[in-house]
Amino acid sequence: MKARNWRYLFIFIAVFLPNINTLTLDYALDDRLVIFENNYTLQGWAGTKDIFTQDSFSGYFGHEKNLVAGGRYRPLAQFTFMVEYELFGGDLKNQVGMDRDPRNEQLFTDSILPTVSHFGNLVLYLLLAFLIYHTLKTAFPRWDHEKWYLSIPFVATILFVLHPLHVEAVANIKGRDEIMTMLGAFFALYASIQFVITRKKYYLLLSFLGILFSLFSKENGITFLAVVPLVLYFMDSKPQKWDYFWTLIPLFIGSAIFLYVRYRALGSMMATEEVPQILNNPFLHATFGERIATVLYTWAIYLKLMIFPHPLTHDYYPHQIEITNFSNPVVLLVLLGIIGLIYLIVKGFRKKTLIALAISYFIITFSITSNLLFSVGTFMNDRFLFIPLLGFTLIISFFFILILKKMGGRKVPAALPYITLLPLFILYGAKTFARNFVWKNDIKLFTTDVLVSDNSIKCNTSAGGSYLKLYKESPKDRYLKSAHAYLSKALQLDPTSTNAQMLLAEYYFYKKEYAESYQIYNQIATSNPNHELAAQNAQLVLQAWHGNRVEETTKLLEEGKAVEAMQQINQLIKEQGEQVNLLNQKGKIFGQGFNRMDSARVYFRKALAIDPNNTQTLENMGVSFAIESRLDSALYYLERALEHNPNSETLQKNLEMVKRDMKR
Repeated sequence: MKARNWRYLFIFIAVFLPNINTLTLDYALDDRLVIFENNYTLQGWAGTKDIFTQDSFSGYFGHEKNLVAGGRYRPLAQFTFMVEYELFGGDLKNQVGMDRDPRNEQLFTDSILPTVSHFGNLVLYLLLAFLIYHTLKTAFPRWDHEKWYLSIPFVATILFVLHPLHVEAVANIKGRDEIMTMLGAFFALYASIQFVITRKKYYLLLSFLGILFSLFSKENGITFLAVVPLVLYFMDSKPQKWDYFWTLIPLFIGSAIFLYVRYRALGSMMATEEVPQILNNPFLHATFGERIATVLYTWAIYLKLMIFPHPLTHDYYPHQIEITNFSNPVVLLVLLGIIGLIYLIVKGFRKKTLIALAISYFIITFSITSNLLFSVGTFMNDRFLFIPLLGFTLIISFFFILILKKMGGRKVPAALPYITLLPLFILYGAKTFARNFVWKNDIKLFTTDVLVSDNSIKCNTSAGGSYLKLYKESPKDRYLKSAHAYLSKALQLDPTSTNAQMLLAEYYFYKKEYAESYQIYNQIATSNPNHELAAQNAQLVLQAWHGNRVEETTKLLEEGKAVEAMQQINQLIKEQGEQVNLLNQKGKIFGQGFNRMDSARVYFRKALAIDPNNTQTLENMGVSFAIESRLDSALYYLERALEHNPNSETLQKNLEMVKRDMKR
């Protein structure tokens, strides 16, 4: 096998070996949102039209447009989820159909579909890796070399696919849109390069199809309108002046088609109003200067993570990163670094240096997710570096190979690359493999990453919710304690967080502290009349709370404390109104506690006026008459009760006793 062919084998190993464990993962973060909680996906082939004509999140949230800032239109990735569900989700469809319950963990755990989806991500990632390497060595043969450790395209590709920052895009099924948009963009780039080299016009058609594939997967593929002419300028084969024009035509036509279709689907091009929630707009309360300074500060964190990707987290939401200003020395260092990068670009542009190309590529592809041009809804995310990271790995490869050449002269010692590059490959691969396990499911992800994102509102809220979920599956006090700690932290960071408040109310419900739970739910429902779930939960808590207090009155009766029982039931009726169960209980207290059957029946009759067929009330009436030996009336009510509950053994015994007494 030729040396160049061996490289493709090594790329295959670099993709699959560290990521093979993703095939054991379930769903995490937004996976269910885009798959099992999305009505368009669940329609199968019939949902294709809606996938391509509606906001990507509207299948979950409703048919309203622009449900999040700027809207989300990534139909092609969504289409692949639908195809996988249609072809491989038969076990799930047979069990849940359209009446599925996405909260049923066992259904998804037992399904083959997560494995299929994760395998799909790996295949796309492998195709992308092959395409990156093939594109780089085609455009820049001077940077390629027969010896693998002297080939910049090869080393850069290996570092790219092994880098732990890519875990979020690869291990998270929803992250497929990142892989697909880069795959389509690089296909368009490769086709443009081939057109310049071969002059074959069908490559322009392939470039057009590539940019369409990229943009319909995710919007940030549009940055390749600048990347393509940039690479053509730096490539070894000198393009003719008109080559820039001809290669840009299919890219601009494809972009125009996408923007038109996106506008028809979403009704707007970009967000026109500021998002009032801090979790979707981290710069909500920041001045313009503070916003710019904070953006620059996050760039320093990005740089650190590119070099040393540890620790990693999926969550950089407020207040994990705090708003800063230009007095921060880190911000000033970043400004100096930017000046240095500009200098390197200007200096290297005429000479067409790899450094100038790599830095320019990074800046262009990072621009759309950098928060500098417009807010993307969070401070930063690992996946925002998915496409730009190739620029960084090109630089690292260049310096490694430069050092190798200088250390070894013309003849590089055979052991030298193993001492330098291979340990880095191994460390990156090992970190990727370990980080993949964190994406097993929501519980694993949130409870792990909250240890890193300990000041994030969102992560603390999610971790608290995960521990409540664990408690429901396996009731243990330590789960409730952890849930309370994280939810309290979230509300300390943001007292207005409705999600954290809802989960805290759920925590109090499990603790049977109904007063606290009801207060929170009722407060949310009162302040936000459209929050139907809060209103529903408030009523459920009220029922459980009062049901528990009714049981307490029964215990008081058994202890001979009829007065205390009556006081408590009167308080419940005052709070909740005259409900059937409360009226029945008051009647029982009069009968059992005070032996006042006439008074007891007053409340039984009130209960029957509300619900004439209530079995318990009819039985209570019958028993009260039986105690006074008014057997005809007792028989009447007990027979009516038995009609509505024929399987009640208690009713049957009481009825037999009455009939026996009537025969005497």
